[in-house]
Amino acid sequence: MPHFEPRSPDAGGVILARLDGRVAVRIDIDALRAAAGAVACEVAEQLRSAGQPDAIVPVGGGASCTIREAGQPPYDVWVGITADGFTAECDCPTPTELCGHAVTLADAALAAGFAWSSLAMPPSAEEVDSRVAELADLAGSIPARRLALLVAEWAAADRVLETRLLGYAGRLAPLTDAELADVGRMIDNLAHEATSGHRWDLHDVEKAGRAIVEEVRVLSQHPASPEALLVVERAARAWDGLAGHLYDAWETYEEEPAEIGGALRAAHIQLCEQVQPDPDELADRLTEIIEAAEVESCLDEPGDYLAVLGRDRVRRLRRRR
Repeated sequence: MPHFEPRSPDAGGVILARLDGRVAVRIDIDALRAAAGAVACEVAEQLRSAGQPDAIVPVGGGASCTIREAGQPPYDVWVGITADGFTAECDCPTPTELCGHAVTLADAALAAGFAWSSLAMPPSAEEVDSRVAELADLAGSIPARRLALLVAEWAAADRVLETRLLGYAGRLAPLTDAELADVGRMIDNLAHEATSGHRWDLHDVEKAGRAIVEEVRVLSQHPASPEALLVVERAARAWDGLAGHLYDAWETYEEEPAEIGGALRAAHIQLCEQVQPDPDELADRLTEIIEAAEVESCLDEPGDYLAVLGRDRVRRLRRRR
């Protein structure tokens, strides 16, 4: 029989169940509503009736969304189970942690059968580069219209930023099979052309790697799908076939292989967290990709996949290295 251990019953009725070495999480929505109060619950009911949120994304082991309400700015919301129990974060000015937006997201996630992690990490716990934090504070002091124009100017010249902007605005649909096939062919062509002919050099390889990363980053801004995940794995294989040229010239290209490979791995992990593929199938595909690489695969960092594979599969991947 599983052992049930209650945690923070006054903040969401979180219950942990341990079974076969795994931890499952259950949230009592009635306890959460009682903790939030009548005002927050009324806001949540109105938002749910209006179809909010329209999309839920796994982030850091918890659920994330953007709440859009008529006459109000959009708010980013995150809820999850941390070491402190049920935790919520929202951009809205409500002084209490359990605002109506957080209750809305929790209710929608439970209705959708969201897979909660027993030890999630909220966005506020993520490390932010000090320079980025400094610029974020500066951006917060700029009037909204000027800031919007500044972002638009950069987005017009940067495909990744433009796609990210569209994603933040909820304007991106999942890529169709035909669009994903086009991306796959583009990646294959970039890899092939980097070393074709008699006059290619190592700069062509680096340039192709960065172009592949751009394609993957654009793809990753769209709503995730299992098919998109396979395209990113195709990109990883393509880069694995090119990276050896730069590894051989390590005195000149010391950082580029790891930088490009790390960007592809980060996109792959992000999609894995969103798609939640079958962990055994994912482990088999990772093993195949890693073993097929002539030098070193950019996906050969098993520890980075702990959240989607679990400890046992990560150990098995490490033993095969």
